[in-house]
Amino acid sequence: MNEIITHKSINQERSQLINRALVADLLRQEGVCSRATLAQLSGLKQATITNIIGEFIECGLVVETGLMSGCKGRRSIGVTLNDALYKVIGIRMTRRAFYISIVGLSGKVYAVEEYPIGPRDDVQNTISRIRNAIQDIRRENAATNIPAVCMAMPGPYREDRDQLLFVTELSGWQNFPIKKALTEGFDIPIYITNDANASAFAQLWYRSKEYGIRNMIYVLAGQGIGCGIITDGKLVLGQRGIAGEFGHNTINYRGAPCECGNRGCLEKYCSFLVFCQNITRRLQAGESSVLDKNSLTSANISAAVRAGDRVAREEYEKVCEFLSIGIVNLINQFNPGMIVIGDELAEVAPDILLQIVCDKVHACINPLVYNDITIEVNRLPESPALLGAAAIAARNVLSDPTKLMKHEKED
Repeated sequence: MNEIITHKSINQERSQLINRALVADLLRQEGVCSRATLAQLSGLKQATITNIIGEFIECGLVVETGLMSGCKGRRSIGVTLNDALYKVIGIRMTRRAFYISIVGLSGKVYAVEEYPIGPRDDVQNTISRIRNAIQDIRRENAATNIPAVCMAMPGPYREDRDQLLFVTELSGWQNFPIKKALTEGFDIPIYITNDANASAFAQLWYRSKEYGIRNMIYVLAGQGIGCGIITDGKLVLGQRGIAGEFGHNTINYRGAPCECGNRGCLEKYCSFLVFCQNITRRLQAGESSVLDKNSLTSANISAAVRAGDRVAREEYEKVCEFLSIGIVNLINQFNPGMIVIGDELAEVAPDILLQIVCDKVHACINPLVYNDITIEVNRLPESPALLGAAAIAARNVLSDPTKLMKHEKED
């Protein structure tokens, strides 16, 4: 009899956990919502919704917003996630800087700060700077609870080993215990993810109601090349969390050696770093251009490409052509409903890149497949990797609101 009671209690607790997570996520998607609408969207009984919202209000996760219009002209009290009390921190690590954002559980971005990384900033120094920045944010936001942090890293990260397996142009980070060094002494969970996966998750998180988004691929075309894959609304991570490294697919088996151990990787032909190197080589050879090899900023390069500078335009079209070959392979492998291309390479001249990619896909993919795919350049207002890091932190909080309820009771 005791065993039956125990199983019943466990099942009831699991059911409550699932229901709370469902309601919390619906509030995140809807923004402001009435209890009646939550019951309709979730399929839960009105009494269950009332109890859950009551718990959420008690722990401060949710606040009432006042009267709002309901169905059949009835007015009801709206509820929304309480960003004033709960926020998360998202971090994006790149080869030249790291970025930190403060984001509400609703997904609203409240602050973004850039921290340049100099040539003398080794991995230990950079980790120390990130830790100090987190501590500063918590100190400056003492009235706000920050229950989670997530950092998006370039390159494949194995959580079970706490290691970046390989990463181009980021010396010292490979095999360094990032999470251990970052979390030491902190009393909040810090998650580590890959930047392409974070970018894909950002698209899903912020555009969840759009057609094709539940089966999409985010192509991160920046200082490196990678992709995040969403299938049936979930990230595809693989056996050890390193799926999506399509920048290390071989397109030339006799090509240049790569840090991953392979040769002729796609990333060696179409990353933003390669694009800049190709321009520099032509400038050093004495070719005429509006660009100066000593000031190859993203803004200058973008302006040169758009103005039709021969060197900049030819090299940009070349890397876009190589990228389009990789995207054709992705479509044939995964049959996505949507391809989103983002990061530095895409930001140079989005219209030119999109035209080259679409032309290549149209030429190489069966029309029955091509006509069912949306291909676009990222439309999110902030860096998808940075948004996605914060979204993953928020997702981990909202998937188990019980922890917040317990924390408030303990306080």
